[in-house]
Amino acid sequence: MHDGDERRRLGHGSSIATDADKAARECVQEALGGRNPESADLMVVFPSVEYDPHVFFSAAADAAAPAQVVGCSSHAGFVSGNSGAMDAVAIYLPADDLSFGIAAVAPIGTAVFACAQEVTTRARERAGDQGDHAVLLVLSDGLAGDQREIVRGSYSVTGATVPLVGAAASDDLSMSGTYQFAEGEVMSNGLIAVWINAPYPLGIGVEHGWHPIGEPMVVTRAEGNVIHELDGRPAAEVYLFQRSTDPAPAQNYGSPERTFAADTFNHPLGLANASGRLDGRHILGRTDEGALIMFGHVSEQSVVQVMAGDADDLVRAAGRAAAQAAEQLDRPSRGALIFSCTGRIAPLGAQVAAETAAISAGLGDVPVAGFFTFGEFARVTGSTGFHNATVVVLAV
Repeated sequence: MHDGDERRRLGHGSSIATDADKAARECVQEALGGRNPESADLMVVFPSVEYDPHVFFSAAADAAAPAQVVGCSSHAGFVSGNSGAMDAVAIYLPADDLSFGIAAVAPIGTAVFACAQEVTTRARERAGDQGDHAVLLVLSDGLAGDQREIVRGSYSVTGATVPLVGAAASDDLSMSGTYQFAEGEVMSNGLIAVWINAPYPLGIGVEHGWHPIGEPMVVTRAEGNVIHELDGRPAAEVYLFQRSTDPAPAQNYGSPERTFAADTFNHPLGLANASGRLDGRHILGRTDEGALIMFGHVSEQSVVQVMAGDADDLVRAAGRAAAQAAEQLDRPSRGALIFSCTGRIAPLGAQVAAETAAISAGLGDVPVAGFFTFGEFARVTGSTGFHNATVVVLAV
């Protein structure tokens, strides 16, 4: 490999160290691979919520200096060439002929649309005008209300020509809080935008691997991320009927017994979109009244369908996402950032690492890395693009 090619290569690193400072430095230094970072470069880090975020992000920024550093908390991270889930992951993107504009805002509160507009506008300004192609990368608080408003707010700035990709930060499924980091600040309830300019196309792939079963249903009563009724009946009752599953006792996260959410990870709902496909929506739990609590907001009169799939289906879908991303490139890939839903972990089972390997292979055995999220962003056409139960690939 020529020196110039080595300099441009995406690098990844990981750590399972229990100490936050050590974990941050280990994954960043491995991602650098002996290269000296420059101020225009970008380091993206995904630590688990078990680490003190202030200690971790401070150490990561110090180890990556003078490169720009952004990141968010994760349920777990992953890198190609490693068979296990990682507590900390770093991805190094040397600038070379790319330019990055970074902006962040916190707290988002209820002003999700306006905050998305704000950070997208500032990130675009900071990236400059160079480059014939652009992609907007966003990292959000996974518990920050209607994530669809982030897509809509950003779209109001980017228009149809700039695709959006990214993910919602996650935690250990306690739903107690997530963290974001940009511009030297640790945030909770924050939103980060990274505008990427390039002289060549970047590739985005999005697939989930689920297939519909049962009959289409109409959301007849919903509020926020709670579906109260499907086809005019209690949502959980209709959902279980479509699955041909006997009802189980209602339980929430934190119970020592198997949760309702865990029982539904292999049967998410599919939300019909304008292109005639089904976007994934995982179920977080159910209420005593029989409503379904969703990972993402769902509007009334939406058409949904129960979906099913096994580990092989999900791994093949990851390979298809890589193929989609590769088709959009006009040169060999340098590597990729991956965003995969936390709800895919249980259905993948022992094949969790196979998902990462399928993506790497589909892009030409390049380094890939990412984290398990509370939701994925992928908007290539149209103004929608928030997903659950899905894997998203950004190939550079």
